[in-house]
Amino acid sequence: MSLLLAIDVGTLSARAGVFDASGRLVTARSHPFELLRPEENHAVYRMDEIWTAVCRATRAAVAEAPGAAASIAGIAVDATSSTYFEAQGARPLEADADVVCWMDHRGEREAEEIAASGDRYLDCIGGSVSPEMYLPKILWVKRHTPEAWARVTAVRDLSDEVARRMTGVDRHSVCGLACKFPYLPADPDPWRRDLLASLGLSELLQRGRLAEPPCRVGEVHGTVSVDAALELGIAPGVPVAIGLIDAEAGALGVVGRGFRERMNCTLALIGGTSSSYMSFAQDERHISGIWGPFKDAVFPGYWMHEAGMSISGAALDVVLNQHPASPGKASAALHAETARDILALLDAEGPAFAARRHIVPDWLGNRAPLGDGAVRALVCGLGLETSRRSFLEHYYATGRALALQSRHIREHLNGEGYAIDRVCLSGGQAKNPMMVRLYRDALGAELVISHTPEPVLPGGAMVASVAAGLHGDLFAALDAMAPEQSIHKPEPVWATANDALYSTYLKLFAIRNEIEAEGRRLAHPPAPAGAF
Repeated sequence: MSLLLAIDVGTLSARAGVFDASGRLVTARSHPFELLRPEENHAVYRMDEIWTAVCRATRAAVAEAPGAAASIAGIAVDATSSTYFEAQGARPLEADADVVCWMDHRGEREAEEIAASGDRYLDCIGGSVSPEMYLPKILWVKRHTPEAWARVTAVRDLSDEVARRMTGVDRHSVCGLACKFPYLPADPDPWRRDLLASLGLSELLQRGRLAEPPCRVGEVHGTVSVDAALELGIAPGVPVAIGLIDAEAGALGVVGRGFRERMNCTLALIGGTSSSYMSFAQDERHISGIWGPFKDAVFPGYWMHEAGMSISGAALDVVLNQHPASPGKASAALHAETARDILALLDAEGPAFAARRHIVPDWLGNRAPLGDGAVRALVCGLGLETSRRSFLEHYYATGRALALQSRHIREHLNGEGYAIDRVCLSGGQAKNPMMVRLYRDALGAELVISHTPEPVLPGGAMVASVAAGLHGDLFAALDAMAPEQSIHKPEPVWATANDALYSTYLKLFAIRNEIEAEGRRLAHPPAPAGAF
């Protein structure tokens, strides 16, 4: 029996899942690694620790499935969009690290500078540059730590680096290049060389193999080396697929069978530490505040858009960790207990519960639909209350804000050629019954949930199946391996209430933007007339 191994490198742990050829999960295991926060807005890892977590999670998952070690036919790796810096000598980043985490915002000023360049690259990332992209981070490293930059020999997407350690082969996925680098796959010369030159980064393409053409998702990156096989607990020689970013793997795992035919009306929502919103089109569309269009990022010949919401799921953790009436620190059990108590109050009180609390949920900038990494959240309706009810209302208002901004993103996409009437939810938020209810009633569209215990790994298994030769392409893998789904239609009473709350959210969103603009004017006043 042919089995498939999917590896997902998340924000805090690596997860490995063994699947059969039909897409059924056989077993899954995870292992943590440390996220380091050496300075405010800095977030880094040590690659060796990530690799150790990948190996331990894989060994544990394979060992639990009898005969799996010799039956793996293909492997795929997805990872957060984090940036690995290979260097001679010591690790090149602070805290003895060599990976910049996706959520690192050290490059906010660099992002503003790149956005002011007017380069055509901006047309493919929604008109502005997020500090979570790779280029602002790379530019920051060169400018602020030139000695370390001089020792850097390669820069890679995290999923590509994991695959390199498995195979000994250095290749790049078009997914990471198209989505996070100034690389436009549809252009005859995809790299934005003039932009790199204007920033003093022309040498970037000489660091490693970035100048070589990338490979498409599902093609063979290489085969598992003898040394890596010993660490992973599997047989050597297994084909490893060209991988992808975790959000894209999550989209594959959730959009369902028959996706090619209903592509224009489907939105994948992967709700984790942050939320990603993936949509695909046959034609090229440029949409303000939305990353993309990225050609070939997942499906060859198709264009992808990615919207996002930073620190969305983590915001619910913060409520649990910081509210004075919280009974403890964030955990799956405490989320479940809190959601249960809130649902009971909603059933008893209806839409009146927390109706005066409103939040614009941009705790770490707005990826979409505004595309401004510097703005921050706006909270209305707070008082001096420290009761348990105040805690429950604040938790609920935070979750509701996530659902309302998700609706904002959906409507923004629909104003630019999409006709999204189904939203496919996966990730940790799909395990929170309060969030499922909020998404059901506040999105203004059908909510679709896949019946799988894992949010991202099924997409990786589909990619592995293509590299293994079990399926001809990703569309065929989807139709053969996608999990069953259920449709959740909105409750009319709650849908009406959320329509009203959405109107309030839009007003506050506009007001917050005005406040931010005024704050920037005060922080950076124009020079007096005649000043030099």
